[in-house]
Amino acid sequence: TDDVYPLVFPVAGDHAYHNSFAAPRPGDRSHKGIDIFADKETPVVAAADGTVTKVAVGELSGRYIVISHDDGWGSYYLHLNNDTSGTDDGLGGTPIAGIEVGARVRAGDLLDLVGDSGNAEATSPHLHFELHGPDGVAVNPYGHLLAGDINPPRLSLGESSRVGGLPGFEGVGTEFVGHLDPGTGFAADVVIFGQSAFLGTWGRPDRCPNTGIRVIEINDPTKPQLLGEFAGSREFPETAAETLWVDTVKTAAFSGNLAVVAIRLCDNGEARRWRSGLRGLAFYDVTDVTDPILLSTWSSGAHTQGANDVSVARTDKGRLLVATTVRQSLLHTDSELGDVRFIDATDPAMPVELSDWDYRRDGPPMPDGIDETEFHAHSVELSSNGRAAWVSHWDAGTILLNLDKPAMPEMIAGTIGLTDGGEGNQHSSSFDSERSLLIVNEEDLHPSATGGHAAGWGKQHIYDVSDKRMPIEIATFAIRRSIDGPEGIEFDGFYSSHDTVISGSMAITSWYSNGVRIVDLSDPATPNEIGSFVPPRARDPVSYWVAPNGATALPMVWGVDVLDDLIFVSDMNSGLWIIRLIDDASTEDEPGPSPG
Repeated sequence: TDDVYPLVFPVAGDHAYHNSFAAPRPGDRSHKGIDIFADKETPVVAAADGTVTKVAVGELSGRYIVISHDDGWGSYYLHLNNDTSGTDDGLGGTPIAGIEVGARVRAGDLLDLVGDSGNAEATSPHLHFELHGPDGVAVNPYGHLLAGDINPPRLSLGESSRVGGLPGFEGVGTEFVGHLDPGTGFAADVVIFGQSAFLGTWGRPDRCPNTGIRVIEINDPTKPQLLGEFAGSREFPETAAETLWVDTVKTAAFSGNLAVVAIRLCDNGEARRWRSGLRGLAFYDVTDVTDPILLSTWSSGAHTQGANDVSVARTDKGRLLVATTVRQSLLHTDSELGDVRFIDATDPAMPVELSDWDYRRDGPPMPDGIDETEFHAHSVELSSNGRAAWVSHWDAGTILLNLDKPAMPEMIAGTIGLTDGGEGNQHSSSFDSERSLLIVNEEDLHPSATGGHAAGWGKQHIYDVSDKRMPIEIATFAIRRSIDGPEGIEFDGFYSSHDTVISGSMAITSWYSNGVRIVDLSDPATPNEIGSFVPPRARDPVSYWVAPNGATALPMVWGVDVLDDLIFVSDMNSGLWIIRLIDDASTEDEPGPSPG
């Protein structure tokens, strides 16, 4: 059409890209182009006829070239190769003969080679391509690139595949649909609502992207697009927004789409916990996802680190009940406030705390020899009617609270099942109310043989909770890379389980460097893996994750969610992935369950 700028696609080889124009970047910058991922030393060609006006090196842009087109437009080519072939030494990258200031080029002429120079050293090799109008202002080149990309590669998953220049990703029984990397790293929880994906942000001291919740349009799941963000640095500085809940709510006080966001400090140090600013929950009206409106906030208390997890339910009496965990609140508030909190948000503009609970204060005596700091509550899941809550503790197991009177929580049962030495690391649980199944995930990022447990990255435990006072473990499930078998555990990533979503008879679990594992629980005593997806190895943009063997490029799948036949996957290092389970798929290279 007349609206498409005619150009030759600037990367002459296999490649992958998405619409990342205007995405936020560190230092209050925004992305002025499109990143086209390809193997290092893939040819970069001129997008249009013109004159080379700059050949230079910048701290962020690395080696780059600028071309002024004959019609007054312009194009920029950043992060060109600066390495000796086959190395990452930064000593190569000789300019192509004849490509110098003043040189005339025609569309399709070789300019240089794809690389990772400048601030791309922390990412996979790619070309940052910008298109500027006659006024010199950068325009979004995405649609023009699509028109110029005559034969885009069709990506699918078999035993292994590639996305342009990214390292091979793996999948069995699944197919690739779409991908978007916001570029800031530390992607956390992912929640799908309507035609939007809500992507949270993790954070650590001195590595706190603070991009809050990213809103991604998924009308076309093959081309997810970033719409904006909320609950980030402008509203809550130096915080992370790991988890959230989103749904339609209708009460006497509120009607619309509501988001409840868990806000916690990136830095949990003693001095930082005394600073001013919110840590707790933020309630947003997201009826218009492009314009989220902050309705209210709830504070977890001075000197706490903030909310770690959040779960919401509608009670039989029409109350909107919110449960959240505030890790180590009991210790940080001198036993005044427990780690588990229950809040009435029937009017989300005026949330009211109903009660707090803590195993160390309100539960049975702790076993001998257990460090009370390892008994903190990590995650909570409310039953669909809000009358019960499953709370996962680090070394106190997963316990069930009766919430018939949410102002007076009562412990019903536990699934402790731990050795006297502890080291249970029960991170999260998912409850299948229809079949009375409880799935508990261990999270072990230090796979050593301690506390009587075998060396390994942990397992997934499956319980029959038909009698909620007497949970029965019926099976465990683990991935080959995670357990100490004949081949030993692996150390080139972090192979621990994390979170589970139950969809029908399937348990879909994020396993960090094990990617996503899809397990059929038609017979819950014999779980059977029917699909998997492991994203490409990628470096996180703030250089935090280093595997035990020193690897800095690795998959780190944090969260999953499901919409119809699509599975949405958040990788801490490479953003949002969208896949689909292939019918009648099965896997043969992973071990089956071990008896419970």
